[in-house]
Amino acid sequence: MDTHTTFDGVTLHGMPVHIELQWPLHSSGGGSDWYVLHGALRLADGGPLYADIALNLAQTIREVLPSLDSDLAFWLAINTARKALDDKQLELLKSSKRQPVPVSSRCYSIRDKHFRFWHATREQVQEFVARKVFWLSGSQRDPVMIADPCDAQYLDAADPNMMDKLLGAAKDLAARGMVELARDYARATDGLLAQSQIFHSVKDRALEELHAKHAFERA
Repeated sequence: MDTHTTFDGVTLHGMPVHIELQWPLHSSGGGSDWYVLHGALRLADGGPLYADIALNLAQTIREVLPSLDSDLAFWLAINTARKALDDKQLELLKSSKRQPVPVSSRCYSIRDKHFRFWHATREQVQEFVARKVFWLSGSQRDPVMIADPCDAQYLDAADPNMMDKLLGAAKDLAARGMVELARDYARATDGLLAQSQIFHSVKDRALEELHAKHAFERA
C-alpha cells in the first residue's frame, strides 16, 4: 500500500522545496520493466507553484538498489527531483500537469558504484547549508538536521567526507553567529534571518531563469 512520504529541503541553486511522494516505487505494470513513483514538488516559499511528477526508474537502476522501499531508493527519488528542478527540466505551475522525470543510468556511475548529481565546491556546500537552515528553521527556529545522507548524496556521493563537510559548514556559520548548533542540528539566529533579502533574491533569480527557459521553449 502506498504511503504519503514527505521531504523538506533546498536545491543547490537556492530554491526551497517540499516534496510529497506516494511511496514506495512500484512496477509500472503491463509487462514493462520500468518502475514508477508519483508525487509533487512544491516551491516552499508560501506561494502556489508546484509540479506534479512521475519518476520513471529504469531496470538498470532497479538492479543496484537493495529494495524499492530502501533509504537509498528514497534519497535517489528526492535527489532526482531536486536535480531536475535545478536543471530546469521541471516547470513550476499553479495547476496540475504530470511531468515525467527519468531515473536512468545517466545518474549512476557503474565504475564507482554510486549515484551522481552534483560535485559541489566548498563554497557551494557552505551556501547550501545556510540556505537550508534559513528556509527550514525560519522565524520559528525549528531544528534542522545538517548531516543528512540524502543531502550528502545530492551534493557529491563520490565524496566520503561530505557529511563532515556539511557539519563543517554549519560550524563556520555558528562561529559567525548565524546559527545555533547542537550536534547534527542547527537553528537560525537573528543574524541569519537578517539576511532574508539575500536568500529570497537567490530563490527569485533561480525561479525567473526557470520560467524564462520554459517560456522560450513554448515560443
